[in-house]
Amino acid sequence: MTPDATASTNPAGLSSADLLHMAQNPKTPFEVLEQILEHTALSPEILMALLRHPQTPGHAMASLAERAEGPLLDVLLGALDRVGRWIEALEALLSNPNVPEVKHSTIHGHIETAKRRDAEGGKKNLLLRIKDMPAGQKLTLAKKGNKDVRMILIKDANEMVALEVAASSRITDGEILAIAMMRDVSDKVLRYIASNRKYRQNQQIVVETRPNSAAYFQLAPDLLQPHFSGELGSLAHLGDVAGDLCIDADLDRGWGCGGAGGQGQNEEQGQAQ
Repeated sequence: MTPDATASTNPAGLSSADLLHMAQNPKTPFEVLEQILEHTALSPEILMALLRHPQTPGHAMASLAERAEGPLLDVLLGALDRVGRWIEALEALLSNPNVPEVKHSTIHGHIETAKRRDAEGGKKNLLLRIKDMPAGQKLTLAKKGNKDVRMILIKDANEMVALEVAASSRITDGEILAIAMMRDVSDKVLRYIASNRKYRQNQQIVVETRPNSAAYFQLAPDLLQPHFSGELGSLAHLGDVAGDLCIDADLDRGWGCGGAGGQGQNEEQGQAQ
């Protein structure tokens, strides 16, 4: 029997050799593979071929995992990495009364690994889907998307999209702080944060915006203005950083710095006179 012929043959009544041939054929449709998993002639060798087959349906594998025993169960327990393609199959093993209790912790470990893998894969797929979207859809997502979507779109090359994220009514202070710490966001986004009264009053956001180099030095006076009335002293632990902030603000706005850095500068000027 040729591979092409077996790919569309009803497995009912076939021998184990024919079933194995079908299970090894990459062109065998998933409906046929499902029937093979339920076949009375299913053997460990056929089952291993089905574990390798890219089209094997997860629900059918889970159904087998819940009732397997003897050599078939031994194959499943010995190939948990492959069974992990289907979280439902791993969970079904936990419901199988033939699975030794000692194996449950191992199965739970594989379930956690599979969930992490699926979560990471989901984020990668999300990134690819968003990347191919037109600007209009991205703008809509920037307003209505969840945190994962916002953290992708805030780095979009289209600054209108990134700004829409920063202006979203759903964005949290924690997300704004994370954005302030990023090195690959648009300067316009940082300027928006600096011009927003709510975020200018958040000292942690003010401090974390500094490492964004060029954008920071443009924003420093705007960011620090609310902190010059007695609050700059709380930045003293930053040492030269606080001094740089004061000097930059003095030059641009003529503000007096009574905190770290600025005070030292004023004292030095007095001594020089």
